[in-house]
Amino acid sequence: MLFLNFALLCLTQSLLAVDLSIYKSFTEVRQAHSGIGDYAYEFANAEYDNIIDGSISWEGTQFARQEVYNTIESLQGAKVTVRRSTVCKCETIEAKIIDPNSMLLQNLNTGAYFYADKDSIEYTSTRPNNGGKALILQFNNEKTQHTGTLSYLMTGITWKPSYDLLLTGNNECKLHSYANIKNDQQRDYTVDNTNLLGGDVQLATTSNAGPLHGFDASRAVVNMKSIKMVGEQQGIYSYSLKDKYTLRPLSSIRLPFIDIVAKYRFYYKALTNVVSGKYQGVFQRMYDLTPDHFMPAGIITIRENQVLVGQSNLPDVPNNYTQTISVGQDNDIRYLVKGNLTSKSNANETIQFETYEVDVQVMNLKDKNVEVELGIQGGVEMILHNTTCNTVKVNGNQLNLPVHLEKGENRMCKFNVTVKLT
Repeated sequence: MLFLNFALLCLTQSLLAVDLSIYKSFTEVRQAHSGIGDYAYEFANAEYDNIIDGSISWEGTQFARQEVYNTIESLQGAKVTVRRSTVCKCETIEAKIIDPNSMLLQNLNTGAYFYADKDSIEYTSTRPNNGGKALILQFNNEKTQHTGTLSYLMTGITWKPSYDLLLTGNNECKLHSYANIKNDQQRDYTVDNTNLLGGDVQLATTSNAGPLHGFDASRAVVNMKSIKMVGEQQGIYSYSLKDKYTLRPLSSIRLPFIDIVAKYRFYYKALTNVVSGKYQGVFQRMYDLTPDHFMPAGIITIRENQVLVGQSNLPDVPNNYTQTISVGQDNDIRYLVKGNLTSKSNANETIQFETYEVDVQVMNLKDKNVEVELGIQGGVEMILHNTTCNTVKVNGNQLNLPVHLEKGENRMCKFNVTVKLT
């Protein structure tokens, strides 16, 4: 029976295509099947090790028993010829496999037991097997007609979007999105349908999937249909690719993703603390991005006039939500702050506070106009008393100073502020 099941395993594994539902860190594999009698399927050891424990499921005809076992057990009792380790390797022993895992053999002529290296064994009665896991679904009897879908969750196949934001001036931009599918398994998959899922999906078992790296387009994927958005359920966004392709072992493919129209705003921003003394710093390049579709988490690359200005890891970005992106500092936009502590509360007072006179200088060393925002924070709350800059606003424990700077301009600002510490 094991020999017959093993033959069915090889046939089942090679002929049937799968549907993939690919999440951030794991994939649901679904495979439809119909037939008569038992259903057998083989997993390579590396593939089975990536299956999430307890996730193998069968939806369809009710089975009587589900079993998983090592396929190498099918070699038990097989007759083999062993070439002895002699100089000419011409001496052979006819033997039988007693334990396929340890390759304990029995000499058919003498009855003696011995161990042999697998490379010295020639199989005369069955096909050699490097080992794997076999799934057997047993139904009521060998004539039972069954129809159903085998499904399981596994790591090793993942997807991640990537985005190219191309800025052409005059606040105009183009956002190109791509779906990157990566197969870290050592086997290929013939895929009928692909669903890509965005959003936060948690499993009871922690995934060991590693980080995703760069992706290359597979030359085998040509003339494929476009990816369509299916919809949203409880914060999980689904995208569908109804096209057949082969996902090769240890490979990745890159496909055009959905069309997203986005608006952006560029400015410079810096954040510092109010303290006594003199300190300075530089501003960060900031982009506020507002898409017209949900954007699953991924890497965004920003280019301005074909010059790469930076990359950033985006979280999931909702439709019409403004996501702030930082892509590095610009040493041409600088600030200088001088803080003077003028008063403070006594140590035994219930509410602790400090009052400062603050001088701020914001410098634009470029030959073009820029928009900047300087944030100064402290304590649990800030109270602004007076200022020479009308644009200063306080939000909780942070003072914000937005400034439009002409090319080469230095802007001075003074204010008095009380910082509540408790």
